[in-house]
Amino acid sequence: MSNLEPRTRRPAGETRALMLATAIDRVTAEGLHLDFANLELEDLIRAAGVPRSTVFRIWPDRGAFIGDLVRALFAADPGFQAGFDGETLALLEQTIAGSATGADAQTEREAALRAVIHRTAAHNIVAVEESLTWRTYRSLTVALTSGDAVPGGDGIRALLGELEARYIERMAAVYVQLNAALGLRMRQGLTEEDLAVAVMAVIDGMSDHRRIDPAGVDRPRIVALGPEGSAEWHLAGVAVYGVYTAFTESAPR
Repeated sequence: MSNLEPRTRRPAGETRALMLATAIDRVTAEGLHLDFANLELEDLIRAAGVPRSTVFRIWPDRGAFIGDLVRALFAADPGFQAGFDGETLALLEQTIAGSATGADAQTEREAALRAVIHRTAAHNIVAVEESLTWRTYRSLTVALTSGDAVPGGDGIRALLGELEARYIERMAAVYVQLNAALGLRMRQGLTEEDLAVAVMAVIDGMSDHRRIDPAGVDRPRIVALGPEGSAEWHLAGVAVYGVYTAFTESAPR
């Protein structure tokens, strides 16, 4: 028996679960490097204490394993399942519930939109940056687009496209509800999916810059975006508000 082969025999399903859990723990503790050097199957096999032969029956190569690992990371993330992290979603839902009966006038609906973006954007940009799922997603996409070697690159690229499409669909469903509550509709030629893509691009891009210059991004801006007057805004909130108002218009009552 090879020194790499643990003596304890385990069912394939248990081996699979242990390998993925071990890899998730390592990604959580160390971060996902662009060269994937910290996700060598042999190291994970030893750490998980599972049979090497069973592992290679489940995953014939590292690319197949990384594909399943990415799926597991996203499946375990409630923010991905809902379209937003829990606190952001709760703030959005509070606005939807409060606006359904009270935001009759156009000025009130516009104020409600500013209020929800003001409350959620600064929180959401931090939540995205701290999310293990999105750090993994960003590392993989950067590696793929930079030409770095990614195990199973074509398969990973297709998987990321599938996951992103599902995430955008969930975000768009929330925007449908928010627009209905605030008396808004998408401008002709645009959809809630378009809005989700644009908002996600703003948050992701600003999150990237925030890692380089957090003080510059997080510094409050005193700005008046409506008749309620000047207030402290996070730069992400100003940007998202600009996108949202460019993509939507008041719906006929």
